[in-house]
Amino acid sequence: MRAISIVLVGLAVALAVAAAPPYRPTPDWISGDTQVSTGAALADLNRDGWLDLVVANGNDMAEQRIVVYYNKGDGTFPALPNWQSADIAYHGHLDVADVNGDGWIDVGVATLGNGSKFGPVAKVYLNNSGTLSSLPNWKSAEIAPAFGIAFGDVNNDGRPDIAVATGWSYGTPHQYYNYVYVNQNGTYAPDASWRSDDKWDYQGALWVDADGDGWLDLAEVGTRVNTKIYRNLGGTLETTASWETKDAGNQDAIMACAGDVTGDGYRELFVADNSQLGGSGRFRQYNGLPGGFFSTAYNWSYLDGYCSAVALADLNADGKLDLATGAWWDNTRVFLNAGTGLPTVPDWSSGGTSVVEKIAFGDIDKNAVYTTGAAFNAPGQHLFYLAKRPIQRLLAVRRNGVPLAPSQYTYSSEHGWITVAPSDGVVEVEYRVSSRLDMAVTNWDNTKGNYVYYNILIKKGDANCDGVLNNFDIDPFVLILTDPQTYKTLFPDCDGLKFCDMNGDGVVNNFDIDPFVYALSNP
Repeated sequence: MRAISIVLVGLAVALAVAAAPPYRPTPDWISGDTQVSTGAALADLNRDGWLDLVVANGNDMAEQRIVVYYNKGDGTFPALPNWQSADIAYHGHLDVADVNGDGWIDVGVATLGNGSKFGPVAKVYLNNSGTLSSLPNWKSAEIAPAFGIAFGDVNNDGRPDIAVATGWSYGTPHQYYNYVYVNQNGTYAPDASWRSDDKWDYQGALWVDADGDGWLDLAEVGTRVNTKIYRNLGGTLETTASWETKDAGNQDAIMACAGDVTGDGYRELFVADNSQLGGSGRFRQYNGLPGGFFSTAYNWSYLDGYCSAVALADLNADGKLDLATGAWWDNTRVFLNAGTGLPTVPDWSSGGTSVVEKIAFGDIDKNAVYTTGAAFNAPGQHLFYLAKRPIQRLLAVRRNGVPLAPSQYTYSSEHGWITVAPSDGVVEVEYRVSSRLDMAVTNWDNTKGNYVYYNILIKKGDANCDGVLNNFDIDPFVLILTDPQTYKTLFPDCDGLKFCDMNGDGVVNNFDIDPFVYALSNP
C-alpha cells in the first residue's frame, strides 16, 4: 500500500509540473546594455552548438549598432554584447540565413530612419567563421524607411532572397514601393529584383506558402491597409496583391506569423495590429482554408492595445503550436493550444511590462535537444515544411541519399520551412529541435534591457527529450540507471537526470523505476 502511495505521489507531482506555466513571471536574464532594441534572432553564429542572440538597435529613436551576445557555452549570455557593428543606423527588424552558402549563418537588417533621415532599406552582414563583418557586406541601392525584413526563396533555387517592408507610418501615407532582392550565386545586386506596383505602408513581411502550390508567397502587414498577399506564380511574384483581409482596412499591423493551430492541416495567419494609429489593438487569427489562403475576417482575437509582436512555437511539448504575443508598455503573453485552437485568455503573462519588439524561441541552455528527421518523396518539389520548429540546428539535407552543400538549400529556423535546389527524388532532412524552448524578448524601452525566460517545464520520464513519454524512453531510462556516461554520450543535450527523477528526491535510482513504469502505462 505504501509503495502504491509513493507512486501516486510521484505521478501527482509530475502532473502538477506538467500543468505549470512554461516560464517564471520575471526574466532569468536581463542585458546590461539598454538600447532601443528591435529586431532579434537566436542562431548559432559560431557553430559551437549553442544558440547566440543577435539584436538590432535604433528603431526610429537613435542611430545604434547591431550587437551579438555569444552564448558562454553553459546556456547563459553575458550582460554586455561580445560583438557590435562598426556602423550605426536606425535599425528595424532582422532575419538570419546562409546568404553565400558557406555554411555560416549571416544576418540581414532593415533600416527605418527617423522621419527625416533614411538609409538603404536593407543591409547584410556576412559571417566570417563565427564573427560577423564589422561593416555591412551589402547594401540596397533603394533608400526608404524600412521596418520589416524576411529571408525567403522566391524562385526555389535553394538560395535565400530578401523581402523588405517599407513605409513611414507617421508621415504622408503610401510614398514608397516594397522590394525583393533575389540571391544571385550568394550575393545580391544593389537594385531590387522585384518592386510592388503599389506603395502601401508595410511594417512586416512574411514568406508563407499561402495557396499550397509549393512556392512561397509574400504576406505584408502595415498601416492604413488590409493585410495583403502577393502570390508567387511559379517563381515570379505578383506586383499587385491578389488576396487581402476584409476586416481591418485601418489597421496598424506590425508583424505576422503563420502555422497550424487548429489541427486541420492548414496554416493559420496571425497579425499584431497596434492601436496607436487607429488600429484595432488586437492580435488576430485568420484560419487557413482547404482551397488555399485564409479567411478574410478574423476567427480569433485578443484585445491588448499596442500589439507589436507575434510568434508561434510548441512551448509545452505537446506537439501543438502555441502563440506568444507582445505589446508596447505591456506584458508578454502565452496562449497554449488545447489542440483545436487558442484560449480566449492567456495561460501565462510576464510579471512586468516592457516595450516588446521581437519574441524569439530556442533552447538556449540546451537541456532538451533531440535529433529528428523527415523524408519527402516528392519529385519536382522544392519547398517543404518540417513538423517541428524552430530548428535548433540543421544537421544534413540529402536528395536521393546524396548530401547537399549549404549552397543548395536554404531554410527558416523560425518558420520551419526548407527549400532545396535539386528537384528529383526523395528529400531527407536531419535536424535538431527542443522540447523545452526558452524565450528571448527585445525591448524598445532604453531604461530596460532585453530579456530571456528559461523554460521550466519538466516532462517526467522523458529520457530522450522528444517531449513524449513512451516506449522510446525505456532504453535511455535504463542507461541513466546503469551506465550514465554512455547515456550522456548518446544524449548529450538531454537532461535526463532532471527529467527522470520520478519521485522527486533529487537523484535517479532504482526508487524511480516503479513511478516510471506507472507513468509509462498511464499516460
